[in-house]
Amino acid sequence: MKKVLSAILMATLSLTSVTAATIDFDDDENPGGWNFELPGVKVNKSGSSTEATFSLSSSFSFGFIGGINQAEGVSIDMGQSYEIEWGDVISCEVRVGKKDFMRIGMGLDWRNYRVTDFKMFSKDERGIISMQDYPEGTEPKFSRIHTFSLSLPLKYYHYLNKNVYFAVGPELYFTPWGSLKTRYYEDGEKKKITSENVHQSRFSVGAGAEVIIHHVGIYYKYNPFNVLRTSYGPKFSTMTVGLKVAF
Repeated sequence: MKKVLSAILMATLSLTSVTAATIDFDDDENPGGWNFELPGVKVNKSGSSTEATFSLSSSFSFGFIGGINQAEGVSIDMGQSYEIEWGDVISCEVRVGKKDFMRIGMGLDWRNYRVTDFKMFSKDERGIISMQDYPEGTEPKFSRIHTFSLSLPLKYYHYLNKNVYFAVGPELYFTPWGSLKTRYYEDGEKKKITSENVHQSRFSVGAGAEVIIHHVGIYYKYNPFNVLRTSYGPKFSTMTVGLKVAF
């Protein structure tokens, strides 16, 4: 996992070619038009002219996840539960004002939901996940659910000046993969239990907001949907607070 994240971060940084702000505050012409962006490439169109420039149109986020609406026995540890997101890998934006635009994008999102008390995620032969005690005489380390999602945010952006903006809007998630891992010590020996096909919720919708100053800022997400399908696992949904670097 660390190797994958390191590779993604290096790939992101290798594309960095920062240009001037994409919103021209001195332009009094009609602000209509569209942008279509890929990492490293941006294509703009306003009226009949089309311009292609090299820039980075993505973001990198790291945040801590807290559990909300948790079923009995579930206690997500916010200090050890986290999200890593490579946002706006592909994006398309529409200008709706001199300092405003709407953007729809697609990103990649990895999430770890950890419990670190004396309960663990346990999957039975039917595939149902429940919270169980660790085996007697063992020392718990952690138990977690891990998911990978494609994120599709639709956000409204407003620039306060050339270096400061905020954004808010809904986010759709498609989560095709999830896994379970539990670690503990038994008689001083490390033990591990793993399983895939955790019956994660395939689709969910949340909301997000962010404030960015000079490419760095904070963000907040709220997702009221249960992480696991309710017929296969305990109920819990999440909120996330973290840092974002936007290029």
